[in-house]
Amino acid sequence: MGTAIDNTEVLKDWFLRSGVHTPLHTCIGPLPSSKASIVRWTSNQPDSMIQTISSHPNDYRIAIMLEPVDARIWLHGQPVWGGVIAAERFRICPPSGSSQWSRLSSCDIVNLFVPATLIDNLNAQRETPLSLGAQQFTSDRHVMELVRRMLNADALAGPLQSQYCDGMMVALLSYLLEHYSRPAAAPQSSTLGGGRLRRVLTHMGSNLASGVSNRDLAALCGMSEAHFSREFHLALGLPPHRYLMKMRLEQARTMLLSGGRPMGDIAEACGFHDASHLSRTFSRHFGTPPARFRQLRGN
Repeated sequence: MGTAIDNTEVLKDWFLRSGVHTPLHTCIGPLPSSKASIVRWTSNQPDSMIQTISSHPNDYRIAIMLEPVDARIWLHGQPVWGGVIAAERFRICPPSGSSQWSRLSSCDIVNLFVPATLIDNLNAQRETPLSLGAQQFTSDRHVMELVRRMLNADALAGPLQSQYCDGMMVALLSYLLEHYSRPAAAPQSSTLGGGRLRRVLTHMGSNLASGVSNRDLAALCGMSEAHFSREFHLALGLPPHRYLMKMRLEQARTMLLSGGRPMGDIAEACGFHDASHLSRTFSRHFGTPPARFRQLRGN
């Protein structure tokens, strides 16, 4: 795609060319100062067709997996990945070349399009310019925190969301240049995948209110508790208890957006001790209290 990213229609066209036919969940950009763009797309259905993902010649693309995705990836016709990409993993794709992939599960993915000129300008302020790169999927809590804040910018900054995202984008890129100036090592792969992993995630999702123990989850997989915890962490990027909390928070967020149920009812349905526990945890994760979040979203 040779057209400069100067409006959202160019972004939508890129995704259409890349095999994304569902409406984009979020499409922001280009931002007023950085000229970067933020796109989130989701799909409840797998897509086993091999799709070609072409890099934009003028932009880095940072792909962030918000949920685990079972995928196959080829580079220059050679397989480079096969299996589940864990949640909260990201990779940086340079402004040239292309890859192919097929998706065997649902997905929730954020793509940041960052002009190469912005990277060059930031690099020029460093004593030793570095080459940005992390082409293997990598886990980093700081990266995820900044991305989440950008995705919730409308609730956090209201009409100034574009300016807010600009600041977060520069903060993110400054951090990436400092810590990911060389390709990261490939993460270890996990033996927990396919049907067993889906069974575990379904069981967790069905028991958000009551909770589940590692012993129960390990039994579903025929593993010891210690072995299960290690393999779960490798597969999804988080230990079981933290991933369960992530699912509870996402469910609470969905319930806040869908109607006016009392905060205590939402807390109980999502497995929090009470409304105060929900409020504290939600604020740490999303950057704003749930009551304020619902108020800003008009519910």
